[in-house]
Amino acid sequence: MRRTRFKWQIAFLVLLSVFGTFGLRPAAAHADGGRLVLAFYYNWFDENSWGASKVPDQPAQTYVSRDRAAMGRHIDQAKAAGIDALVVNWWGPQADNQTETNLRAMLDEAAARGFRLAVDVDMNSPYLRGAGDIQAAMSTLLNTHGNHSAYLKVDGKPVVFFYHQNARLSTNGWAAIRNAVDPGRNSLWIEEGTDVSPLTVFDGHHLYSVTWANRTDMSYTANKFARLVRAKAAALGAPKIYVATVMPGYDDRKTGRGSAFAVGREDGAYYARSWQAAIGSSPDWIVINSFNEWPEGTYIEPSQAYGSLFLDLTAQWSAAFRGSAPAPALPTAAPVPTARPKPAATPTRPKPTPTPTRPPTPPERAFHHPGGITAK
Repeated sequence: MRRTRFKWQIAFLVLLSVFGTFGLRPAAAHADGGRLVLAFYYNWFDENSWGASKVPDQPAQTYVSRDRAAMGRHIDQAKAAGIDALVVNWWGPQADNQTETNLRAMLDEAAARGFRLAVDVDMNSPYLRGAGDIQAAMSTLLNTHGNHSAYLKVDGKPVVFFYHQNARLSTNGWAAIRNAVDPGRNSLWIEEGTDVSPLTVFDGHHLYSVTWANRTDMSYTANKFARLVRAKAAALGAPKIYVATVMPGYDDRKTGRGSAFAVGREDGAYYARSWQAAIGSSPDWIVINSFNEWPEGTYIEPSQAYGSLFLDLTAQWSAAFRGSAPAPALPTAAPVPTARPKPAATPTRPKPTPTPTRPPTPPERAFHHPGGITAK
């Protein structure tokens, strides 16, 4: 009898181990049951944002972010390209902050079109000066925007991305904030960076950039971080979301940064290899960097130089990721990186042109950008 009971105990532990291991990697999560394709979106452009001296290319139709017609056009374009949600750069809930006022308007525009938005909380924000500001902002975000009908939710939970979160707070600091504003873990928090240790607090991980000056092999990078996230999930005994990043190229040489560089688009071949690398790592979600980050040259929005090429490619690769269409053929002459150097530091983002009413923080990390001074 004791031996029989022991056998059943062993069998139960084996089954628990098998199903528990599979459970550490979430099923492809989507509010509608499929895989998520997201794209970072920037809503701080104004009349002073455009010009050959400021951005490497121009939108096919220049705009100001506060224009609801532009919001609607971008939502329609993203939706047609197979993007499930735009992840909007957000500096906090202050009324004098255009990332907040524009987000409110854009959520209504998205609701009218059956589309969704999420937020990328930007730790470069001059409004988020410390733990108290961040906690208040997160509480407001979850209690207001997170309840909007157009806000992206997965299994009923609002999705929140973070950029450079470790630049302001330690993991313990983030744990204190999360315990205060989301003790029941009723939202999904996706952290960013090359360190996956914050997954003790966050629900998922992504890299803001996979395009560095040292031309790191994108397939190697995608698979490396997929392994790191899944290993961390196994160690924690909790599911974690791996979000792979795709990019069409990069060019921030007109930002005035000393570290500026460019990686060419190769008429879409670089973007295709980026998608292939991301899909090959079997991610839960994919995020495109970006829909319209013009100063860094990562836009897929229709442009004067490329027309709608990158939206067309996005539609094809989004379908391939979901398994509803075969992957497009890769160009045969695409260069293959031979080295696998360590990733370079994630590039910092250029900032909105309007000058915030509050000073940047910390002062020693500030730099001047045309139109104002912002936190770096």
